[in-house]
Amino acid sequence: MTGTPGPGPAAHTPAGGHDAAIARHKRLVLSTAATTFLLFMAFPVLTSFTGVLDGVFHGVGAGYAAGLCVVVGPVLGATAYRRRARRFERETRR
Repeated sequence: MTGTPGPGPAAHTPAGGHDAAIARHKRLVLSTAATTFLLFMAFPVLTSFTGVLDGVFHGVGAGYAAGLCVVVGPVLGATAYRRRARRFERETRR
């Protein structure tokens, strides 16, 4: 193995600051996933172990309203995530 040395560290790092963009994208994905998980899991915890959602407001149970939020919330969250991800992709292509 007396050949020439292999490519230096610069050859293995993405050019143009892509490392920072990848790190930012990872933060976006992980923070969105954690937020979605915590908000989604709050509903079963509140309904199973507390009486917080036992109330009634104008004939509609609080549990039904919270259940609607559990169903609609992830859809809205996915929409917001996709918009942010699309904006991120546009910025990294420039």
